[in-house]
Amino acid sequence: MPFFDNTRKPMGFGGKVMVAAMNLGHRALADWGLSFGPAAFQKALDCGCGGGANLKKLLKCCPGCHVTGADYSAVSVEKSQRVNADAIAKGRCTILQGSVAKRIFAEGWFDAVTAFETVYFWPDLP
Repeated sequence: MPFFDNTRKPMGFGGKVMVAAMNLGHRALADWGLSFGPAAFQKALDCGCGGGANLKKLLKCCPGCHVTGADYSAVSVEKSQRVNADAIAKGRCTILQGSVAKRIFAEGWFDAVTAFETVYFWPDLP
């Protein structure tokens, strides 16, 4: 697989490198975006959680919250789980593998939802 194809759905060794690069490369935009977020929330969802760096930021932002991450890349889910292993062990974080567009969440389940640099990969965005 060509290296830059890993931006859509990271796979294999190139995907692992890409996910690590995304955790670093998306940092400034994520910090800016989170500066507009709610001061407090109980349950948050990060759609396309990638390498888990933004899940970790959400957990730090709101120490009493639970954060769910979802990504359809097995490489991303694995990295997110490693980055957030402590929060997962404490029951504060859940990482799901699969398409966010195909998941069904009850209305009001989350009081904050984020998607950092993912929407250009979503089919039928409207």
